[in-house]
Amino acid sequence: MTKCPRCFHDLPDDEFAWYDSADTRVELNQVASRYAGGDVHTRSVHTVLRPPDADHTWSPVPEDVAHHVEVCPLCHYDLPGNWRWGDATCIAMAGARYTGKTVYIAVLIKQLKKFLEAADTEVTPADMVTERTYAANYERPLFEQRGIAAATPAAAVAAHQPPLIFNIGFWGERQHFLVIRDVAGEDLENAETSGPSWEFFGLAHAVLFLFDPLRVRDISDQLLDLVPPTNLIGGDPGDVLRKVMSLIGRGNPRIGLVLSKFDALQALSRVEQSSWGRVMANPGAAFNRDPGLVAAEYDEDDGTLLHCEVVSLLQRLHAGPMLRTLRNPVTGQYYENRFFAVSALGMPPVGEKLHRSGISPFRCLDPIRWVLAERGVSQT
Repeated sequence: MTKCPRCFHDLPDDEFAWYDSADTRVELNQVASRYAGGDVHTRSVHTVLRPPDADHTWSPVPEDVAHHVEVCPLCHYDLPGNWRWGDATCIAMAGARYTGKTVYIAVLIKQLKKFLEAADTEVTPADMVTERTYAANYERPLFEQRGIAAATPAAAVAAHQPPLIFNIGFWGERQHFLVIRDVAGEDLENAETSGPSWEFFGLAHAVLFLFDPLRVRDISDQLLDLVPPTNLIGGDPGDVLRKVMSLIGRGNPRIGLVLSKFDALQALSRVEQSSWGRVMANPGAAFNRDPGLVAAEYDEDDGTLLHCEVVSLLQRLHAGPMLRTLRNPVTGQYYENRFFAVSALGMPPVGEKLHRSGISPFRCLDPIRWVLAERGVSQT
């Protein structure tokens, strides 16, 4: 049983929904609108239950319909071709504004393509929406225009931000897809986050929460004389994480807490006569090496070591208990979790443009490989 790429509910085996793609008439779709958080107009959707006595020749679509598109029976989102015959790893990507999430996703997909090439596997967009969205919002601004990709638009601006759906090849006997729901930090900070359109957090296989450590006041105060202050606005990561925890509710996704822009902390290794300089210059530390594109499989020992080092850094930086333990403050629930340190660019940008040294990603694949390894993907 695979999940819908939008609502993240498991697709029921005996219920199907579709529309006639040749029909030019559109109407307000109340079901799709509830899950999108705004008005959605689609062709008329037909829902069909599989009869108890149906055999392998049964089809939910009448024979006289030449062209149809299958949609999720729950949220009416278009399903890519052969979706039910594959499997999908569904990830919610969250963080406060200006944590580098958009840049991270742009680099992540490039790195994933390079990594899976070694396994003779291609990473390709699974639908036209993903192809257009990734090219326009992620790839082109960073890799062609050499600028910093704009923040994820709030839902009020870019209505119903679609999921990014990538085909990552066959693993075992089944085709596998990677789905990323990129959630705008502005929505998490300011928007009304209730109702069906936000249920996917609790249903995801994993939630990756990116945060810029320099945006936590207690941390930035510790490093005030060592790291230049930033002027970008954005909510406190602790407050946004608390909102994410409330959205997860009693769901049970794995949670990856990802320190983004880690190059800012790595730069402390060059600060002489500083205790932080000695910590960050440790040549044996996992946060000073990147095996991401070398090892064929996710290295659990390396991941555990990095996790412990990041937790130790947060402890030394006096980060709050929720950032260190990831315990839900409402339900008291603990989640299977792992801490990561990544840098999508490798060097701080100069204004709105990349550093002249270009892009040197650091450990960007770790969070995704951790999630995929548990799902049996990218393991040889």
